[in-house]
Amino acid sequence: MKRRLAVVLWAMVLGLSICVTGAQAQKPTEGIGQWLSQVGVFTGYIEGDVKYLDDLQAVPVGMRFGFDLKPFTRKFNFDPKGMLEIIYEPYIAGILTPEQNAEFGLPFFFRYSFPLTEKFHPYLEVGTGPYYMTLGTYEQSTQFNFVSAGGAGLTYFFKENWALSVGYRMRHVSNASIDKPNGGREANVYTAGGADYF
Repeated sequence: MKRRLAVVLWAMVLGLSICVTGAQAQKPTEGIGQWLSQVGVFTGYIEGDVKYLDDLQAVPVGMRFGFDLKPFTRKFNFDPKGMLEIIYEPYIAGILTPEQNAEFGLPFFFRYSFPLTEKFHPYLEVGTGPYYMTLGTYEQSTQFNFVSAGGAGLTYFFKENWALSVGYRMRHVSNASIDKPNGGREANVYTAGGADYF
């Protein structure tokens, strides 16, 4: 059953990837679309400790929307080389262990990508956002929490407007002292995804 769930989630990512990367459209000149820098999909693997239970293992599937911050920073005479973005990543993850469950997140990340070469762009990122997990744990008195993470990765541009990214994040989940106990949970997150760039 766990293997079947993982296969289904990976198939969803592949299908979304084909839809997204085949839908390159002209960038709008007005509205929020003028800030849009990338649209993509991602998946990965999450592993972390859960007190008194087997280790957490989960497979996330989500969308990635990047918004260029440089039009804003240029107003303050700050124009760094590379890309400075806000990344919005709504996702769902199938929890494989300690019990079959699910988690949902709506995190935002600030990401800076530096063009090492024309094709290789390493990046750093940090972010946070609301999070819900159907699995109850000893550390957290609430199932609604906030997920915060920082990490690094590498984007490889196959074409000028299409790229694959791989990355690592260290994440922390806690409820911001909404209720006690609020021990927090840490996890390692490995990500991979593809995106169209505008």
